[in-house]
Amino acid sequence: MPRKKTNMPKIKTMTLGCRFNYYETEVAKSIVEKIAPVDDIVIVNTCAVTQEAERQSKQAVRKALRENPKAHVIVTGCATVTAEKYFNELDGIKIISNSKKSDPKAYVSVAGCSGISVARNEEIPEDGDEMFANRVRAFLPIQNGCDHFCTYCIVPYTRGRSQSLPLSIIIRRINHLISIGFNEVVLSGIDITSYKYEEATLAGVITEILLKTSIERLRISSIDPAGVDEKLFNLIINEERIMPHFHLSIQSGDNNVLKAMRRRHTRDTVIKLCSDILAKRPDVVFGSDFITGFPTETDSMFENTLKLVDEAHLSLLHVFPFSPRTGTVAAKMIQLPTTIVHERAKILREKAQQAKKKLCQSFVGKQVTGVVEKSVHGISIGKTASFLPFSFLDELPPRKIISGIVTDFSDEYLNLALLHP
Repeated sequence: MPRKKTNMPKIKTMTLGCRFNYYETEVAKSIVEKIAPVDDIVIVNTCAVTQEAERQSKQAVRKALRENPKAHVIVTGCATVTAEKYFNELDGIKIISNSKKSDPKAYVSVAGCSGISVARNEEIPEDGDEMFANRVRAFLPIQNGCDHFCTYCIVPYTRGRSQSLPLSIIIRRINHLISIGFNEVVLSGIDITSYKYEEATLAGVITEILLKTSIERLRISSIDPAGVDEKLFNLIINEERIMPHFHLSIQSGDNNVLKAMRRRHTRDTVIKLCSDILAKRPDVVFGSDFITGFPTETDSMFENTLKLVDEAHLSLLHVFPFSPRTGTVAAKMIQLPTTIVHERAKILREKAQQAKKKLCQSFVGKQVTGVVEKSVHGISIGKTASFLPFSFLDELPPRKIISGIVTDFSDEYLNLALLHP
């Protein structure tokens, strides 16, 4: 039986890496709470996407041990795969393998959880209320792992091959999220367009969600441009309940670099996809990931990436300087000087700032909808349907859907004049 909340132990979490990791940390925390530990617990969810991320993960574990000498430290995540020997030799921690981090049975041997039975058919706490208590929008992972083995990426080795959540569970979980007050859900995955369960694809999942749930606002996390088939494209341009913001995993705007990365799309694929979507749904905003300074990237190849920002109408960029990851093909290539790698990242980030400013300017005078995230001292902030931060003078509760006119913008927010119903 779970302990009463007044007797609950302290459970600290430390998360490194991607948004998917943050979600899995919340799952792990809810599992520990549900199976009623009697001692303090620290959960460190590690990342290994780059050598630097792995180094920071090791540092985070050492910090957890140093600052919490009386707590039981649980270590999980991708770095437990790439740095298995290091963590196995570290005293004072309990390792939960990356593939078992969402399995309640993996935690019963943790001190404080010993002797707690976990029913064979017990659901992980994703169907409970606790892990969603402080969230405005809920993240629902429907896919994990990757089959593509891009030359720079360690993920297929740390998370394994692609696995997909059954459609029936997805529908049940979304209906539960609606029942506890959520009006916006983000479908997430490591390679979400590769979703495949029995005969269902990502397009089939979305279609069923729209038919069998009343969710008001549905988002799709990072999309591989090569994975957008005709059915998914038609949903994107026609379904208003799908929010008009799509984050594309592009990585480079040069075909030679994309080939060396072993990506499945070309720059023309990206330009056509974005142009075709905007032709049918002009309110769509595109975000994207880019890596600068890949080992084969020349100055002219980098220029093609800069050009792609304009040619594909990209506005919200995440820019990463290339960092070689031991165990990948790209790590064995001749590396560019670090100064060049970081200088290109700086240039692309400046380009991104210009693109975002241009986008914000285009919204001035237009009506937008959004969801309030928090209110402080008479000012509410949140995200629009296009996932741009907004603010307005009024205090409204989190998760409230609002409508307003964009009056102007700052470096941080679109400023709205709220339209009251």
